[in-house]
Amino acid sequence: MKIKNDKLVIQVTCLVVSVILWIIIMVETSPLLNTTYTNIPVTIKNLSALENSNLVMMNTDKDNLTVSVKVEGYGEQLNNIKKGDFTAYIDVYGYGEGITNAKVEISGPSGVEIVNTYPSQIACNIERIISRVMDVTVQYEGNQADGYYKSLALSNPSSVKITGPRSVVNSANHAIATVNIEGVKNDLVKTVPVRIYDGTDTEIFMSSPVGNVEVTVPVYPTKYVNLVPVVTGNPEAGYQLVDVTVNPGKVRIAARQDILDTIKELSLAELDISGAYNNILSSKDILNTDGLILMDLTTTPVVNAVIEEVVEKEFVYKTSDIQFVNLKEGSNATPANTDQDIIVKVVGTSSIVNSLKKSDLILSSDMTEAVAGNITVNVECVTDIKLNSISLSQNTVDVTVTAPVAATDAADEE
Repeated sequence: MKIKNDKLVIQVTCLVVSVILWIIIMVETSPLLNTTYTNIPVTIKNLSALENSNLVMMNTDKDNLTVSVKVEGYGEQLNNIKKGDFTAYIDVYGYGEGITNAKVEISGPSGVEIVNTYPSQIACNIERIISRVMDVTVQYEGNQADGYYKSLALSNPSSVKITGPRSVVNSANHAIATVNIEGVKNDLVKTVPVRIYDGTDTEIFMSSPVGNVEVTVPVYPTKYVNLVPVVTGNPEAGYQLVDVTVNPGKVRIAARQDILDTIKELSLAELDISGAYNNILSSKDILNTDGLILMDLTTTPVVNAVIEEVVEKEFVYKTSDIQFVNLKEGSNATPANTDQDIIVKVVGTSSIVNSLKKSDLILSSDMTEAVAGNITVNVECVTDIKLNSISLSQNTVDVTVTAPVAATDAADEE
């Protein structure tokens, strides 16, 4: 029995010595080394749990998270290790809205020790999914046909609900529905998508589709019509309304064709000039515009009523200044007294009368019915200038009319 025990002791001793010798050999031939492995992928656990809690992880690189790991082991072991032999992950279970540092959990092959992981934590930006209602703005591509007007577009529905991470939803600035109106001449109805843009006009995308809206764009024909001033009352005695103008004189209007066809001109609100003795400038609204769209009108039309004093002026002519018209061929007419004065008095507005010259007036007598001999004929003053009245100191004059010489008489004289 003692022999068997001694034999066992010897075997154990040999094993221990062998192990010690193996360790000594390994240390001498393959010492402990440190090596770093980079770009080890990090997976994220329980992302679905976040989504079920109406939360989302906002890290832009969440699909490409990596870490570096420093390990210690014998050279021969390290030479056979690849980065794919490591497994790294973070667990976001139970996280709430905000930024939370998640510890990187990593495991590697047996026989090596993980000394360090970098980064050891990853900041997780968690945001809540929220919703918000935004009004839809309609934008246009192209232009309607010439001579037509597009009215205010209507969107149905007029607003949309957007859903996404809080920061994304809060950055939304415009909900735009774009419709092409190139060359249209009639009301346009189109279903178009709504796109969301931030304050820099960059399109942003929501967690849920925004959807489509039906856009109606009313399109009307147009035309120009005159603006007609309406003047009431009379100026002060001795004064006269000379002219009335409107600025602008025309306005472009748009309306349904059946309404547009009935509009020939548009009247302005009344301008009362009672007792006026100076020009009057007054802004006046356009009347009866129901069903009309006034285009290109930046200011209220202005009516200018020109009022001038009525004055008179006299010109002195001689009877020799009279022009005898429609005399028979060969006849001649001579005033009985060529030095006799005829005074012409004209009455009119100051701007016309004050600029009037004697040559602007013509004394004339129509000799169509005149016969040879001493006769009395009518005299009138004619002019192209618009005057209130013209009066002469005498309306008739005595003249001598000589008949044309007959052909036989002329031969006898020869």
